[in-house]
Amino acid sequence: MASLFNIMKITVDAKKLRARVLVNPGMPVMTSEDIEATARVYYLAPAIAKHVCLGDAGREFQDCMGDTELAHLLEHLTVEILNETGLAGDISCGRTRGVAGDERLFEIELSCPDDALTIGALSSAAFMMEWAFLHPEAAAPDFAGTVEALRQMVLALRGEADSRDADGDSGDLAEIAADVADEPADARAAEEDGVSAQPVYGGAAAVRHEGGDE
Repeated sequence: MASLFNIMKITVDAKKLRARVLVNPGMPVMTSEDIEATARVYYLAPAIAKHVCLGDAGREFQDCMGDTELAHLLEHLTVEILNETGLAGDISCGRTRGVAGDERLFEIELSCPDDALTIGALSSAAFMMEWAFLHPEAAAPDFAGTVEALRQMVLALRGEADSRDADGDSGDLAEIAADVADEPADARAAEEDGVSAQPVYGGAAAVRHEGGDE
């Protein structure tokens, strides 16, 4: 079955997660190629429109959302999921760059206070975009429920809550996240040689939690 993205590699260091993301052949590269699908993503998480996004058409993501890279939209949706969990610190931010030589290949960089949290947010965002662009006939993802399930999973991994999500069972997610957390740090943080990245947009996406400094 065709999929929208192929997350080819993830590396994590003390502060950031970097994901090498391929927009699969046959899939749109730009949001302007399927504006209805882009609107579905917006309706799932309308707060993405007000994210600070410097270096494109304006100061906010809404200024470029109708004609930007799908990977850029994926980044902002991931940032919003991180923000909504309340576990990502005062400011969640990200950056997307195209990889030279392949218009479908991107590097997405995300703030990473917790690798299981950030990987879970990225995976959830990719799933939501898969629905919006490929399976709109299916029931829409539950954004709030997904955020709460991810939050409870991360709290459980930290030993701060049980592993039950709002529906009563997030054991599979917890096992996946635990596997990621148990990987050797040097394997997860190893940088890939030969990456030549070009900025897709000049500034970082950011969303500030309520109560954060101006």
